[in-house]
Amino acid sequence: MSRYPSLQIHPGRGLGFLILGASLHDVLTRLKAQPHLYPTIHVSYSPAQPLLAPVVLDLPANGFRLRFDGPDQRLRLIEILDFGKTQLSYKNIDLVKLPEATAPVSAKSGYPSQHGPAFRHVYNRLMGPTFAGEYFPPQDATDSYTGLYILSYPGIAFTFPLQHTAWSPTADFVSLLSSNAAASAKSLALFIGNSWHETRQTLFVQPCLNPRSLALSMKGKEHQPDEVDLVNVCGGGIVELVRRSSTPFRVILGETTPQDLVAELGPPDAIYRKNDHRLSIHRTRRRKQRASHGSYGASPARSDDLFDTDQSSAHTTTDDSDVEDHIDPREDDHEQPAAKCFYNYFHHGFDVFVSYPSNPSPPFPHSRSSAHPPTPPKAMGHLVATKILLHGNVPGSYPFNRYRRSRWVIDAETSGSIDGLDSETSFSTLSEELRNVWKGNYASEQAEKAMQNAIVLDRDWGDSPGSSYEVLEGWEDGEPAQKKGSAAQQGSGSGTTQIFGFPGMLFEVLKNDTRSEHAGIVMWNLDSPPPRPQQDEPPACARQSMPSPASKLLPKNWKSTLCLPRTSFPVRNERTDRDKYLGRCTRDLYRWQRETRTTEHDGDFVLHDGPPFANGPLHIGHALNKILKDITCRFQLSLGKRVDFVPGWDCHGLPIEIKALEQQPARVPAGSSVLREPGEIRTIASRLAHDAFTKQRDEFQQWGIMADWDKPWKTMDQDYELRQLEVFKGMVKKGLIHRRRKPVYWSPSSRTALAEAELEYRDNHNSTAAYVKFPMDLDVRHCGGSQLRSYPQTGSRCVRVNALIWTTTPWTLPANRAIAVRSDILYYIIDNPTHGRLLIASTAVKELEKVLQDGFEVIDNIIGEHLVGQKYWDPIYGAETQHRPILNAWFVSSDIGTGLVHMAPGHGMDDYETCQQHGISAYAPVDDAGCFVANALPLWAQDLGGRPVLFEGNAWVVKVLESCGSLVKAYDYCHKYPYDWRTNQPVIVRATEQWFADVGQIQETALKSLETVKFLPASGRERLRSFVNSRAEWCISRQRAWGVPIPALYLKDGGKAIMTSESIEHIIKVVAERGTTAWFTDVENDPGWIAPSLLDQFGMHKLRRGQDTMDVWFDSGTSWTTMLKDGDKQICAPADVYLEGTDQHRGWFQSSLLTYVAQQSMRATDQAGSSAALAPFKSLITHGFVLDGEGRKMSKSIGNVISPEQIIEGTLLPRNAFSGGHDVLGPDALRLWVASTDYSSDVKVNLSFLQSIQTTLKKYRITFRFTLGALQDFRGPLNYVTNELAVQHRMAILKLQQVHDSVRIHYSNGEYNRAVADINRYIAQDVSAFYMEAVKDALYTDRGEVRWQAQLTLLIIHQGLQTMLAPVTPLLIEETWEHTSDYMKEAFPHPLQTQWPMQTARLDLFKEAQLAKDLPLLDEARKAINTAQERARSAKCMGSSLDCHVILQFEKVGPGIRNASECFQRYLPDLATIFVVSRVDVYVGAMPSRIWTAEWIYSEAFEADGISAVAHICKPSQAKCVRCWRFLAPVEARPKEAVCERCKGILEWLRQSDPGLFARADEQKEASAGA
Repeated sequence: MSRYPSLQIHPGRGLGFLILGASLHDVLTRLKAQPHLYPTIHVSYSPAQPLLAPVVLDLPANGFRLRFDGPDQRLRLIEILDFGKTQLSYKNIDLVKLPEATAPVSAKSGYPSQHGPAFRHVYNRLMGPTFAGEYFPPQDATDSYTGLYILSYPGIAFTFPLQHTAWSPTADFVSLLSSNAAASAKSLALFIGNSWHETRQTLFVQPCLNPRSLALSMKGKEHQPDEVDLVNVCGGGIVELVRRSSTPFRVILGETTPQDLVAELGPPDAIYRKNDHRLSIHRTRRRKQRASHGSYGASPARSDDLFDTDQSSAHTTTDDSDVEDHIDPREDDHEQPAAKCFYNYFHHGFDVFVSYPSNPSPPFPHSRSSAHPPTPPKAMGHLVATKILLHGNVPGSYPFNRYRRSRWVIDAETSGSIDGLDSETSFSTLSEELRNVWKGNYASEQAEKAMQNAIVLDRDWGDSPGSSYEVLEGWEDGEPAQKKGSAAQQGSGSGTTQIFGFPGMLFEVLKNDTRSEHAGIVMWNLDSPPPRPQQDEPPACARQSMPSPASKLLPKNWKSTLCLPRTSFPVRNERTDRDKYLGRCTRDLYRWQRETRTTEHDGDFVLHDGPPFANGPLHIGHALNKILKDITCRFQLSLGKRVDFVPGWDCHGLPIEIKALEQQPARVPAGSSVLREPGEIRTIASRLAHDAFTKQRDEFQQWGIMADWDKPWKTMDQDYELRQLEVFKGMVKKGLIHRRRKPVYWSPSSRTALAEAELEYRDNHNSTAAYVKFPMDLDVRHCGGSQLRSYPQTGSRCVRVNALIWTTTPWTLPANRAIAVRSDILYYIIDNPTHGRLLIASTAVKELEKVLQDGFEVIDNIIGEHLVGQKYWDPIYGAETQHRPILNAWFVSSDIGTGLVHMAPGHGMDDYETCQQHGISAYAPVDDAGCFVANALPLWAQDLGGRPVLFEGNAWVVKVLESCGSLVKAYDYCHKYPYDWRTNQPVIVRATEQWFADVGQIQETALKSLETVKFLPASGRERLRSFVNSRAEWCISRQRAWGVPIPALYLKDGGKAIMTSESIEHIIKVVAERGTTAWFTDVENDPGWIAPSLLDQFGMHKLRRGQDTMDVWFDSGTSWTTMLKDGDKQICAPADVYLEGTDQHRGWFQSSLLTYVAQQSMRATDQAGSSAALAPFKSLITHGFVLDGEGRKMSKSIGNVISPEQIIEGTLLPRNAFSGGHDVLGPDALRLWVASTDYSSDVKVNLSFLQSIQTTLKKYRITFRFTLGALQDFRGPLNYVTNELAVQHRMAILKLQQVHDSVRIHYSNGEYNRAVADINRYIAQDVSAFYMEAVKDALYTDRGEVRWQAQLTLLIIHQGLQTMLAPVTPLLIEETWEHTSDYMKEAFPHPLQTQWPMQTARLDLFKEAQLAKDLPLLDEARKAINTAQERARSAKCMGSSLDCHVILQFEKVGPGIRNASECFQRYLPDLATIFVVSRVDVYVGAMPSRIWTAEWIYSEAFEADGISAVAHICKPSQAKCVRCWRFLAPVEARPKEAVCERCKGILEWLRQSDPGLFARADEQKEASAGA
């Protein structure tokens, strides 16, 4: 895969995603959102004429330039200036083939300029014929100068340098550009038009049919809102939006609602809230928005995410969730200032301010709208559009490119000197015309001067769209808002912009007399600048002039009469306290449970750690593995078990040794054998492994892994090595270890033998395949026909033919010792003039004809059994060659090859076994480096010796075969081939002296031990069985220095190995004193290593110590010895769980099983009557590999590697527009990602998945923030009966119990993703959407028993969530405990130390059988009510769910039939709370006629227990309570004093208990007037 950015060229349309006609805002935003692809962007424009001259974007790192017109800022021209920095293609044909070695990384370093495509490539392959182009001579036309020839096609043009001396107007341009006088293309241009010659004069002014928005040019455009082409300012608060293809949309300030805006313009890109000055960037949401009290909330955003990377976005935040903080809006002002906000439409080029209705602005005098003066708004409390800000996006203005440029016209009567007023009119002209328009319409001359008294602002690039609001506030109050680090003053000054006002309009003007981005125009719906409303007043339209008795006591602040949640628990994850929480929930928690819990009472749970290599940093696969183990342990901890989880590390092996070799002193040649200085290599390797272990251990702890970090085990620890040698000694005693010369996998790159588990198979390995013939005298007596008998014969019964073999390893032919056939295969003798008579399987003839592209005549046939025992000879050995046998072998196949297999017992496992049966020894003329030895082929010794068999040696063998006439055909062949998994180099099979474990003796026992093991997934059982079943021997020796030495002694004379249990026991004692490194570094004749009996027999000078080390799988395979109890040196009890990747079926799982069973087998020999062998694990859990979002393996070369640190720090997600940095997600995000995946197969990680994790964590935090806030003042009592709670609370607890039981089952089965899914569904549907809404009224407004029940239920939910989430998000749970009240800390244990089942009391399900049966009915009714409410909201009849009265109507049924209405009658007193409405009535049959007289009513049918029912919602008949917002207050009460009976009683109680909260009504008026 190319490392260059790749883009397709589309003539007349664009380049990749860059569509001609797209807006500057959209293009620049998309480019800056991908800094890794477009690192440098230079913007240039004309400061003097920013709206007339083109705007140019240069991308030097990518080699192209973009030109936009000035007035409309649309992409008109794309120029490719350097073809060497982006891989360009047209119809999937590359314009220029770029080198693969390097790729551009920055504009500064860049690349040398790359010439473009040659003319012939363009003319013949890419574009085809065209008309002649234009020639532009050099400015100084001399013979040494080069001109430019522009070859044009529709929508695309190429520029070719052409020597001026070669140019002739009469010459054929094809001949000219094909000659040496022309160079490859220098540049390329993409434009809209038939040719460059026709288009260039009108390029920047011609109409453009393509949309401005890139989203409208791509898939899914049908879901995008139509774009606004022009804004017509009509006056009188009317703004007409002229759209590209849809009908115009009129925004009537004071009447148009947010729903109208979303329906016509699409969701806003962001919403800026007035109360907290926060800009929330919104993205697509799949589900409906849930309305909150009195606020419509944000609408779903566009489906294409906008990532504005300008510095001007630095004061924004990103809101990906529709779940806001559940602390009620009543926590702020009673009149909801949070509802007032800007709808920011970056892609349309304007903002709309949404607030309560106000008086309309006047129409333009003498305009069409003046004939219909605006009417005052209706007295309603709904939000409407009251201001609209049109943005100019002028280059050079402070927040350039935050918005698309908005073009507008003012529909006012002007003087005859100009055609009209629009967005390109200079402000001096525009101001003069507007003064004339409004002349005589001001109340006084002072009023006109006040409007034109400019405010000077010092804008900067850090300003956000929120600064638009600051400008309006300052202008309306006559005192511009002072911003930190800026100056704002009246009159002239040194600021960058000025504000000028006219009735209904504001202009923000740059000092160069051009409208800035915020100034195009600001329309508002007021006829004069209004004063700010008092904070405690409702909107003017909602106020009524009803006198109030001066003697009445009212709360000074209604908010003070409520019990609103308060908590210090933060909304976002903070990095500062992470280490504190990590220490508590990992090391401290592990120590606590080991010290506090006892084996006898609670039981032990042992998870044995599969050791990672202590080699380099951790990757995402480590995270998946270790976190799965930690979740498993934490769940067992919650069941009351005492967890035993000791982390381990595999510290030996080739990767570490290679790094040690790289650090050898300069005197040691690179690549030399490690045996030169094994002591030095071991010292360096030990240090490297220890450093890597330390770093990995620290990083593991950063992921929240609870383990015994104080006492980990390492395979290089001396006590571990001693235990390993003890296991080895036992296997020797059992007769399972032996040494012999046998083919093994050999890695020339590592110079060591390899086991099957150390191989990787690649499907794209290229070999040289060859058909080779060996002459033989065939006995024709057994041929099926008689034709061969007529041929001249060499003897009485033989005829000369050639046995044809096919091989993909020609380099093994010097070691050929036989040919194998299969006795039941039918073979043909075929004839060809070129190749003679060939012996081949009958089924292989067609493939041979296909490869050789030649025909053959079948002249006879013979069965394979008649070929067995016949002889052939090998011409490459010349006249000295011996006749060799043809053998029968079971593995010969007629499906591939020729049905005859060349046998090299020194280079093939099957070859070796077959030849051994016939007494044929293994011959392998290849050395440790994978090169031919000198006498591999005596006749070609000088040519072949020393050449690598996989490279030049292979080619030389083919050459030798050709010279001998034995080669029929050689060709390249791609197939599957084994590679060394550490060096990524191909391996060979080579016969060497190695140590083997004879696992065939214990194979059946090992397989039987798996019968009692639980496998997850179940397919793991057969996978492990197949690996064990297919392995008869295990090569356990390695020719390396860094490892545990094989304790063998050798006779110096002859090399015979001497190894007995006595000699090993003696060596183990010496190792205990000196360490394993002494085995390699002690003097050769040191007698201390020789057992006394051997010393007496041989003396110290006849024996030497071996230099082989044990296979690292033997190292880690004996890790079960770390579970041995003190004093036990034999065998340990099986671990409860082994959990590793699926690749360990052939690795650690298998080696652990075999060594564990072998040890039991040895023990059974010592102790007669021993029970059946066990596996070292009771349960075996495997997981897949981690892939990228496209299902590819992660690789640095591809550039798709994702590190755990990136997920923890949130750097993979878009930057926070407010801070400019990334939102830190914390270790819980990494853990939640792991828990949310189906690890039984390969796991993918991508951006969308991580964004969902971020949203989920945010919901967790918001939920806990609500519960903690509600429980801060909770004080019991705790001796309660759960079944006596109100029905809504019992419903909540019942739902919690259901999900609690489900989650526990999933955890027990290892289905962590299902557990997380159940938790998320419960939080979203049952907690957030239902109970949190239902409980707010009791929690905020009530007192006593009612509020206590709500708090008690929230406590049960809070603790239930802590228990369920503790295994997955322990840091979050630890943080919730940090912010828990002291009372609850004293009353309850730590949530990470509690046990399942839930600590809080559970419902008696027997008593709640009726409620469990009724729950589905209540849920169906709630869904119907919600549907009807949405329809009412769409009609602008209601906002909050409390704004309605609900009537449930059920059909009548006959006697004896249960009516579902009984369920609702049973819970009638609590239905209003359950459905979060003001009132609920239930009727069977007809409803009272008075209900149908309501101002509005909406209905939705549903089915309840088989009975038809209808949910009606209508406007409440009572007034809204100013305290609880329920419509239960008397209608005759004043709006500011309307209180329901429940709140009236609470207020009376508050007045007596805390009279300071209240003041007389007349005192409140005086205080308000003074303010």
